[in-house]
Amino acid sequence: MRRLVVALVVLVLLAGCDDAGAQPPANPSTAPAAAAGGACQLLDFPVVNAKLGLDLAVAAAATQENTFTCVLQPRGAGFPDLVLSVSATTIGADIYTSAVQPKGAAAVPGLGAAAYQRPVPATDTTGPGAEVGWLAGNKRIIQLSVHLARGTADDKSADLLPKLIDLAKLIDLSSL
Repeated sequence: MRRLVVALVVLVLLAGCDDAGAQPPANPSTAPAAAAGGACQLLDFPVVNAKLGLDLAVAAAATQENTFTCVLQPRGAGFPDLVLSVSATTIGADIYTSAVQPKGAAAVPGLGAAAYQRPVPATDTTGPGAEVGWLAGNKRIIQLSVHLARGTADDKSADLLPKLIDLAKLIDLSSL
């Protein structure tokens, strides 16, 4: 009897499998970014996409000691990507700006206790990007970056910086 039920289920499933004219669903369902855990709990696909003008739909998170990370990417592609990392710290703004902030980065007023912004040049595997980092008032070092696809014009990273700063200010109001 059990084999008969399994055979009927398989037969019913196969009967509907005609690939001719098959279309993917118009709006594939996407779990919220926060469902991935880690630093993804601070991100929301509609907010990120609206702020940055991207179409990110997949989230993955990791935790290593006191650092929480999140990567958002579009469905079926590796770029563009958005990377968020959050680490607990005991340092103050003076040490952050002298030891953590990259040399040559520009300050970002109104974000955390200290913050920077910088364009990120293209590499052999990625296009240009943008990065914002800050020391949050709740003693966390937060870094937010976007990498575009190879072949993207360098001026696109400059266009991303003000948008990334706006997103960073929203994230700064959140906490893990």
